[in-house]
Amino acid sequence: MSKGTKKFLINAAQVVGLIVVTALLWWGASALTDSELVLPDPWTVVVKAFELLGRGEIWLAFLFTLARAVVAFVLSAAVAFGLALLAGVFPKTEFCVNAVVTVLRALPTIAVILLALAVFNSAYVPVVVAFLVAFPVAYATFTRQFAHNGELFDVCKTYNVSAANKIRYFLLPLIRDELLSVAEEELPLCLKVVIAGEVLALPLKSVGREMYVGKVSLETAKVAALTLIVLAVCFVLSGVLGYFRRRADD
Repeated sequence: MSKGTKKFLINAAQVVGLIVVTALLWWGASALTDSELVLPDPWTVVVKAFELLGRGEIWLAFLFTLARAVVAFVLSAAVAFGLALLAGVFPKTEFCVNAVVTVLRALPTIAVILLALAVFNSAYVPVVVAFLVAFPVAYATFTRQFAHNGELFDVCKTYNVSAANKIRYFLLPLIRDELLSVAEEELPLCLKVVIAGEVLALPLKSVGREMYVGKVSLETAKVAALTLIVLAVCFVLSGVLGYFRRRADD
């Protein structure tokens, strides 16, 4: 058995074990509450999830929600990319950028959603909120990569490397190597934050709206089933992006 196959089997066994333990705990908690309105059992939720996946409007809602998450990720990564380059080329600007990032990181997500609701159309609120939450994460990842390669900047300073060459031959390769890591970390995060924003903003064709409708109509199984599907999507996204990142590292 190859090393890669053995590692895959170990990871698969860990995932299966985690699912089994979670299901048993869930089943026990459901039995204790003895109420479908409070906590439906796992089997009921799984059946409801497959029922929802058979409906076209649910696929459309997931498509729009995923599109919002991708847009938020691209915007946050692009802005973080540009500001990290700016801080790398002109170190004096790093203090100002770090101050903005610190403020954004400290803002409560619910406060950001409520403020965004007062300014933006409901369709854009989830994207704006996810961008503001994901941007500090991407920026920290890019700047951390620069910090780990500080000797390159010393070389640039010693040999008086121009800003254009510094970007082309040093900064861009460093950031490019981190893009898949940023995507693996940020895209599932953006998806979760977008859904949180959708629950309050209630844009048409959205998973968050479907969850809200399930809540107000006392369909706890529907809310749990949608949550289960979102977890599966996040797991698949992380797995696929992690696979490509590992291939790139090799």
